[in-house]
Amino acid sequence: MIATIRGAELVAFLHDSPSGRTKSIIIESARPAVSAPSRAGRTAISSPRRMLPPPAVALLKQLTKKVGTTASGTPEAMVKIEQALKRLGLDGLARRNDLSGSFVVEATADQIRELAATPGVQAIRPNRRHRNVRNIAS
Repeated sequence: MIATIRGAELVAFLHDSPSGRTKSIIIESARPAVSAPSRAGRTAISSPRRMLPPPAVALLKQLTKKVGTTASGTPEAMVKIEQALKRLGLDGLARRNDLSGSFVVEATADQIRELAATPGVQAIRPNRRHRNVRNIAS
């Protein structure tokens, strides 16, 4: 469980937080490492058609081979995390990001511990809010 918790701030929250206090976290689903596609030969690609990604059907077949997916094409890890969020009553508050394979949610320390033990969770990180910095030209 501790291996999935990332960040000293989040570890401190788990140890010292009063009951009922929540923290915004990012739950990353387990996914395979992505590698850049290799090019055959040393020539530059000049055709715009060769620069485009393959059709969606071909991508779905590749994804299904590499990662366990459901019939709808959703990675199994995301489904397991979504089920855990529903079981904890956090599914209505969670924001899902399919592009990065993650969820953002406000959770208590006990809920974070349970989510960390969920199969399919790769990492849980604190959701840091960045303030806007305005460029003030004088």
